[in-house]
Amino acid sequence: MGDSLVTRPGSTPDREPWADLFRKQVAANARFWAEQIAGHPAGITSAHPERDNIIKALSRALQLETAWAPATDLLLAFHPYMERRGVMAEWEQFVEACLAICRRQGDLSAEAALLDRLGELKRDQGAWDEAVTYHTQASLQFQELGQKAERARALGNLGVVHRLQRRFPEARLALLAALDCCQACGDLQLQAFVLNELGLVQHDEYQHQEAIASFEAASRLWSQTGNPEGLARTQQNLGLAYLALDDWERAESAFHSAIELYQQTHSRLYLALASMNLGNVHLRRKQYGRAEAVYRQTKDVMEKTGYSWGHAQVLNNLGMACTGQEEWHQAEDFFRRSIALWRQLGEPVSQANAEDNLAEAYLLQHRWEDAREVLNQARERLSGLEPAGRVEALLSDIDEHLCTVEAGTAKIPEA
Repeated sequence: MGDSLVTRPGSTPDREPWADLFRKQVAANARFWAEQIAGHPAGITSAHPERDNIIKALSRALQLETAWAPATDLLLAFHPYMERRGVMAEWEQFVEACLAICRRQGDLSAEAALLDRLGELKRDQGAWDEAVTYHTQASLQFQELGQKAERARALGNLGVVHRLQRRFPEARLALLAALDCCQACGDLQLQAFVLNELGLVQHDEYQHQEAIASFEAASRLWSQTGNPEGLARTQQNLGLAYLALDDWERAESAFHSAIELYQQTHSRLYLALASMNLGNVHLRRKQYGRAEAVYRQTKDVMEKTGYSWGHAQVLNNLGMACTGQEEWHQAEDFFRRSIALWRQLGEPVSQANAEDNLAEAYLLQHRWEDAREVLNQARERLSGLEPAGRVEALLSDIDEHLCTVEAGTAKIPEA
């Protein structure tokens, strides 16, 4: 990322008048870039060509306690770009450095905002418990400060993490509270963000028509407020809902719309996610070679960015694409890598799903006992979870595959 935070705050030579002039120039430079990003209609898109200059300005400002205010403004303005570029671990160093300064300065509002951003970075790295802690702290702090819009943002982010944890009641509670805050403060972009996340909860609970309604409402608000990044994300989610209903044409159209928007906004990570979902359309159409090509490109991005959830998902999808082409060895390798990563992330439902897919590959090869072992492991993994939504559908698939195992072994002649 270029500059790093190696100089201690206040370590600049303290000679007048040059030292004072230097401090003023550093603060002014940070303030200039913060205003440029915040004031540009394209938001994070405009920051892309000047990325190195912005990082340098921020790094220098964070090394001076006297420049902490413009440094904080610049970091918060530039955060969406860096998060979407998928450089979470490196960017986290800057956020933590800024948080430490704001705490020393006693700025509770900036502290809460930075806690919320740290939660986003932890979420993207799969550290969901830490993310919940940061978002909860931020929302409570904003509540004490009476900042409704900022509290809505933190609550919305909390709902996102709870959804990823499959804690749907908690996700709904956080998102509905966020929606109340949005309506109270009249922030349409935040309202669009919350509606998008509510649609994802509905989608995950197999309420696809309700999800489509939420995504369409969010899309209208994104268009109304001129936010291409938000519109891209919601169009991608709309495609997922249509894909779940086997409406492949509308799904493909929505994914292409998302990809075009992400290409304009330089969002490498989210562009990869949208491309992966387009690969899922190819997979449903049994265009396995096309799906595999898309997934392999996506996998490279997930590995480079450290986005563990996306990496685990694309490994599972690669396993399915290879299964469709009867590339058994590669399929098994991808599934097992996906299973290991889901286990590491503490995601039992997605792990069981990958195990079920591995078992299906075994069934196609008539490897009955291997399939039985994996299916029993998957079923045991889901036994303590509420049999609703995705869990219920997955249990049904596992039981069906176990019946196939019994039928297959019954045909084996005794020695």
